[in-house]
Amino acid sequence: MRRISWLVGWALAALLSAAVSCRDGNAPQALYEQGMLEYEEGRFEAAVISFTRAREASERERDDALRARITLALAETYNSSSFYEEGYSAAEDARGTGERLGDSVLVFASREQLARSLEGLGDYSRADSLYAENLADPDLPDEEQARALAGRGYLAVRYFDDPVRAVQLFEAALARCDAFERFDLWAAYAYCLAATGRTADADRIFSDLDAAGLGESWAVRSWKSRLTALQGDYRTAYQLLDKASQQQQQSVLRVFRQSTVKAQRDYFELQSRQARAHERAQRLIAVLLVSVLLLALAVAIILFRTRDKRNRAERAALLDWAAAMENERDELSLSQARLRSDYARIYRSYFQQVGRISEIVQSSPEKERGVYFQLSRLIKDIRLDKRGQKQFEAMINRDLEDIMDHFRQDFPHYQEDTYRFMGYVFAGFDAPVIRLLMDMGSDAVVHTKKSGIKKAILASASPWKDQYLSLL
Repeated sequence: MRRISWLVGWALAALLSAAVSCRDGNAPQALYEQGMLEYEEGRFEAAVISFTRAREASERERDDALRARITLALAETYNSSSFYEEGYSAAEDARGTGERLGDSVLVFASREQLARSLEGLGDYSRADSLYAENLADPDLPDEEQARALAGRGYLAVRYFDDPVRAVQLFEAALARCDAFERFDLWAAYAYCLAATGRTADADRIFSDLDAAGLGESWAVRSWKSRLTALQGDYRTAYQLLDKASQQQQQSVLRVFRQSTVKAQRDYFELQSRQARAHERAQRLIAVLLVSVLLLALAVAIILFRTRDKRNRAERAALLDWAAAMENERDELSLSQARLRSDYARIYRSYFQQVGRISEIVQSSPEKERGVYFQLSRLIKDIRLDKRGQKQFEAMINRDLEDIMDHFRQDFPHYQEDTYRFMGYVFAGFDAPVIRLLMDMGSDAVVHTKKSGIKKAILASASPWKDQYLSLL
């Protein structure tokens, strides 16, 4: 019955787990990887949705490390979409988790995104200080150092108008990493080279950008505009700046149209679908639970009836045997000598049944108790006297390598009742039989006495300790 209950419980747990898994949908890791792919393809609005879903799933699973990585990716996506306030909030969240988990790489990357957000929000001094904070850490990897140096170089020329210092920072970054990750950094570096007299190097970089199809971007046009203004060609500078401004304006409008409206609409639509799916899953769980509980109840009723029928049959058979045994009492009135010499054999053929009788008859109606008390008197009649005890111990010593002699030598302080008790134990008598033979109060008393003697044996240094314990 207990096994069936355990199986039913396991089945319920499995069904609940499956239902929850269906409700949750994709795992957070899969959603995170999907968002990264969408970000790399420039589909920022889709990436925001994927990262948001991934973060919610990681919160349900209480995976702080994965949640922090997802939040950092969300911050980078917001910054790339010009949503700097949202990017700052997400980056701050990721940094706090990284510091709590002791993840220095996560902290470095979070500072970089915080700096980008502050740069977009116009707080250039704080952005520069965050890059400097990264560079001050001796454990900062070369790749992170390169990004921090390039970020400071961009700020130095773009907002602090210091091309000399910017060149130093850009070239320090290139010494740690062969190339910049962002093409606008190459354009800024080219401008700084021209501003410091290295026009040939600047022209080569701009030519490479044109060859890569990046020369028409608003960022490159913006830096070309500054360079032509520096060279005195204000007409060309104005034209380049005007085109860059138009491109930037279109880019910002496109970001707002696609990233805010579409992302919010898709996200809330997704939330609505998830709510409906959750309701369907809850209904399915309820139906499954009721079905499983009804099935478990039916199985329990069948098992109970089968077991009850078997118990009744067994009880009737044992009571018939007890009645037959009482009728044969005269035959059991053998001489004391023969009874003692055949003690073990009599136990094997009768006392196992007596032990079972004692358990079943005690739970039977009152009218059946007379059989049990007659059996008790019968057992008392065949208890041993001192002489019989010696013969019984001699029998045990003969069959069990003098175990009773060894036990008396190892534990000389015990009373005769205890030696008699251990004789029954070594002979293999069950607790109900020993209780009857020694007139002990209950089976629990027998087990308690046996446990106390076992502790004494374990604490002793007897060479026959293992033999005692194996028979116990």
